Amino acid sequence: MKRSRILSVLSLSAILLFVGACSDDDNPANTPTLGTVSGRITFVGNWPAIGNIQVSLLDAWPPPPRAPYQASPVITANSVTYDYTFDGIERGTYPAIVVGWRDPANPAGAKVLGIYVNDATKTGINTTNVPPTYDTPVSIAISDAKMIWPGLDIRADLSLAQ
Repeated sequence: MKRSRILSVLSLSAILLFVGACSDDDNPANTPTLGTVSGRITFVGNWPAIGNIQVSLLDAWPPPPRAPYQASPVITANSVTYDYTFDGIERGTYPAIVVGWRDPANPAGAKVLGIYVNDATKTGINTTNVPPTYDTPVSIAISDAKMIWPGLDIRADLSLAQ
């Protein structure tokens, strides 16, 4: 009887060691390793006759003359709102989320229509100045402290796409 108990204890120990060795020690709490940013864009004004409108997550501010960190597909004309999500974002600080318009005849002359400023009633753009000036955008920090950023709503002024 004593021998069967010893074998039982050894078998149970071996199983526990095997299960423990198979655990994900690099991510014990199964926290996300890549971040997500999402929100809703509300458009005001009339849609431009030409050009493309997209929302972009930027890794530099002001917007550099290169591709953004991530960009949405082209947003369908005449939309009143657009829900966006950026997945697979690496850890780091992203200084701006912007809604932009690009004229196909002048791709280098993209214009910002709205900035995430943590107030969905504002575009983040001062149109009383010529040319318009920008409020300081709210940066997004993807880190172990916060990997998922929902509700980052933006108001976009379509009249600036002229």
